[in-house]
Amino acid sequence: MKPILLAAALLLATSALADDAEIRRLDKEISVATWTADPVWFEENLADDYVLVTPTGAMKSKRQVIRELATPGMKMDPFDPFEVQVRMFGDTAVVTGRMRQRFVLGGIRYANDLRYTDVYVKRKTRWLLVSAHASTVAMKR
Repeated sequence: MKPILLAAALLLATSALADDAEIRRLDKEISVATWTADPVWFEENLADDYVLVTPTGAMKSKRQVIRELATPGMKMDPFDPFEVQVRMFGDTAVVTGRMRQRFVLGGIRYANDLRYTDVYVKRKTRWLLVSAHASTVAMKR
């Protein structure tokens, strides 16, 4: 292989690895930002046109998600995503995974077992979350 082609191939591979690592970091951070109710993380990392589709089918905007972080009486337990897969398509990344959320709201304890899909787009030099969807994992029979 010609030296210039080899250098270009190495540069592309290094860039792809860096992008994958960045998306995995953001995937971990969004979990922490969720259970710590960190509005700054969401303000900085969600696109202004972000849309969340909840397990009930409701659609929420960036502003609605940030506003709900401050819900009185909401206390979420720490959680980590698992079964995470990242697929890269140029300046788009699709993350699929699973999370188990446990939280108290209004004195009632809840538990959610969810599969999620997050779509990130690289805008200029930053990855921004543009869309998310969560579905309840079906109970085994």
